[in-house]
Amino acid sequence: MWPFKKKKKTPAQERYEDYEKLGKQVAALYDHLNPDRHGLYRTAFLKGLITGVGSVVGATIVIAILAWVLTIIGHVPFLGPISDDVRGTLQSRSK
Repeated sequence: MWPFKKKKKTPAQERYEDYEKLGKQVAALYDHLNPDRHGLYRTAFLKGLITGVGSVVGATIVIAILAWVLTIIGHVPFLGPISDDVRGTLQSRSK
């Protein structure tokens, strides 16, 4: 046998090599799509914490603006009693 001559592969050997390549690709894809769980849990916790704080701050701002608008337009007939209640609450809290 000549040292530079390549051996012909049988179809079974070719299939085996294809399965080996496919297995390596699947393992690499799994490693790419499933990073470590500790990092995922930390990221999910921080995301939830930031979402919660942002919701509370946003709701506080919206309620403050709504209360301010109601104190300005206190003479609207159907909003008058509501704005009077809000104004009374704000004045009692500020004392």
